[in-house]
Amino acid sequence: RIDDIPENIFGQRIEHIIVIRKRYELLFGLLLNSGIRITEALALKFSDLRFLDDKVKSIQVIGKGDKQRQIPLPENFGKVFNSWLKQKTGDYNHFLFEKEEGSKPPTAHAVRAYLHKVMRKAGIGKKVTPHKMRHTYATKLLSSGAQLIDIQALLGHVNLATTQIYAHVTEERLASVVAEL
Repeated sequence: RIDDIPENIFGQRIEHIIVIRKRYELLFGLLLNSGIRITEALALKFSDLRFLDDKVKSIQVIGKGDKQRQIPLPENFGKVFNSWLKQKTGDYNHFLFEKEEGSKPPTAHAVRAYLHKVMRKAGIGKKVTPHKMRHTYATKLLSSGAQLIDIQALLGHVNLATTQIYAHVTEERLASVVAEL
């Protein structure tokens, strides 16, 4: 809907605002469906995408310590991602989330500010950040039966101890299962 687009202080046309909104929706969807860091997402280029059967199958990211990892995407999100890409005219070496064709992507700070504005406008008082989306991804993986070692690889953690912060979710879930007995 047009009327729920965040106010624009720069006097942009509504068409431009819609393009920006779609870019952010895809960016937030990517964070929730891949668990990558906001800086990793903003650094993505068209050349980092891997396709199969007309959908984005995975992305290649360069994380902390310049370590590369391949992140598979859920099939449904891959279709959504591909649909968004068809509307773009970016070059193979352009950033995916560029502000304008051939330019740089928004800063991580700008992304956080946009997310905060959208959440406030939606009446959601809970603080949501791109990093919390990463935690949500890890928690969903764990709840789906993924092993900590798999989550470690997907998130790009060097130490398993870093990934173990998600283990409390399993303990809480197990406690609730036992409480049902």
